[in-house]
Amino acid sequence: MTQDITWMPAWQIRDLITTGKMTAVDVLEHFIERIGKLESTLHAFDVLDLEGARKQAKDADEAVRYGHPLGLLHGIPIGVMDAVKVKGLPNHVWHSQEEQHDDLSVERLRNAGAVIVGLTATYFWDPNERPRNPWDLTKDPGNSSRGSAIAVSAGMLPLALAEDGAGSTRLPASWCGVLGLSPGRGLIPYIDYQKPGFALTVTNGPIARNARDAAIMLQALAGPDGRDFTSIQADPPNYLERIEEGANGVKLAWTDDFGWSRSQWVPETPAIVEFARESVFGMAEVGAEVIETREVWEDIRPAMFQLGVIMKGMGYEPPIDASEISEMKKRIDEVWGLAEDASVPFALPGGVESVENSFELASKTREQAWRTLRNVLDENDALVSITTPLPPQDLYRWGMSGRDLTMTSYSAHTAMFNFLGFPAYSVPIGLLNGLPVGIQIASKPGKEDLLLRLAGAIMDKYPLKERPAVAL
Repeated sequence: MTQDITWMPAWQIRDLITTGKMTAVDVLEHFIERIGKLESTLHAFDVLDLEGARKQAKDADEAVRYGHPLGLLHGIPIGVMDAVKVKGLPNHVWHSQEEQHDDLSVERLRNAGAVIVGLTATYFWDPNERPRNPWDLTKDPGNSSRGSAIAVSAGMLPLALAEDGAGSTRLPASWCGVLGLSPGRGLIPYIDYQKPGFALTVTNGPIARNARDAAIMLQALAGPDGRDFTSIQADPPNYLERIEEGANGVKLAWTDDFGWSRSQWVPETPAIVEFARESVFGMAEVGAEVIETREVWEDIRPAMFQLGVIMKGMGYEPPIDASEISEMKKRIDEVWGLAEDASVPFALPGGVESVENSFELASKTREQAWRTLRNVLDENDALVSITTPLPPQDLYRWGMSGRDLTMTSYSAHTAMFNFLGFPAYSVPIGLLNGLPVGIQIASKPGKEDLLLRLAGAIMDKYPLKERPAVAL
């Protein structure tokens, strides 16, 4: 190997592989060495399948050697968030010793030539092997796609697949300083043969360090599939076609708080908002038109979870045992401690007393949020905010999954887009007090190409040139 590819964009690595300047095996071994160096500190993975990855890399080199068609991600090592099923691997989230099928996202990654290295960590980790934020090892990387965000942020992998149910791709992406995509509903198909249902509020999507890599991975993942009842029916556009056009003429509507979230801000939030606001309005220097919207939404999370109780198939429902989770949280707190102000556990709403009344009220709440968002996006190309009002938290304060913070300040700005099925991305804009800050850009379904173009323009204007010290 003649060059260090740690921080090289995935698309450039693919070019090296497909032109014969490097082998997929050499690329994989480089990142296996990176994982070996950092995993004992960062704990990004739940399951590693290095021998399986080596076989995939050898097959990728054979395809190059014999002139076979090469996919968009040919030879690129990728991690998969461990709530997503990968054939042949155990899955602790699903209590499976060996999965029998690939998730459709994984199937598409394989078809694009990606090399699946393993499963990245969410919640099922030993308390002494806790995932850490690469930017500050005393901080949590965020729920739930924490391992995917860690791996890409620390240069352990060029790309990773994440999953987002109320912000679980965008939030750890924000805390770890990477780009995280939650696409519009149905853009990336989903099916589970063992547990039939519809992914109405949950999305899979890329975590990347640059917009072009994210666009290429999204291209590989997106598109109709006859097995998914809610899949889009038309082919997606070419996400690379306009990605270099920048922000000139793009209309952005900024909101500090969606008209309601200040009640859930923490002392650090105003500084985060001011830092992000200045950056977003600074996009006018590269041709964007930026205004501030005074539209008011409300906290939709109670309605979102009420509909989830009523419509059992609307979301992603792994067989999580409450007593098992409680025991895991207890063991984590025994090792890491418990802050005096962190005694309230994270819990979803319980049963619904009147299904008919609750369904109507929750549906009307959704309709109002949908109407308000449509009104803003009829006049503007994207709605922009901070991704989360909450900065990365101390490990002991966060516990296993954020305690009282998860469904208050942490996901205050992200959950609405899952509920409505609109695409929303978290884009890094720099460091504040040494920790990454992300802004969220959202638009109408089908506008993922515009969001990728905008993400690229933002990252060009505010490049995150620093690297986590632990990863150097």
